[in-house]
Amino acid sequence: MSPTSEGESSIRGDLKVLGDFLRQEPLKNSVRVLILMSLGMNRHLGFTDLLELTSVSKGSLSHHLDQLAAAGYVRSRMVFTLAGPRLRVEITAQGLEVFERLTQSLSQVASHDGGERESAGSATEPSSR
Repeated sequence: MSPTSEGESSIRGDLKVLGDFLRQEPLKNSVRVLILMSLGMNRHLGFTDLLELTSVSKGSLSHHLDQLAAAGYVRSRMVFTLAGPRLRVEITAQGLEVFERLTQSLSQVASHDGGERESAGSATEPSSR
């Protein structure tokens, strides 16, 4: 196998791993992936914070959180603040493991640029206006 075809095979393999990972039922929806990524980076967020991040309705967000909770990736609990009760959503140990595997898979795919981006950028000249 030539170095190029070995590299292409590696890229395809990494993309297949990522695709298979994202075909798991709880991760088949981009809103749920966004929720998991947000919680993975922050460990916990309020329901209102997630509403702002996802731009979905309250009912839709509740549905997605139920799906993630059923998979064991998140848990919700009511916390009492001076402003009143608030729903706090936390990532579980299992959810954190999935988040880490997802980010590792994304990093692996992103590491395959073959120098194309660099050479493409140097081949273009700035336009004069």
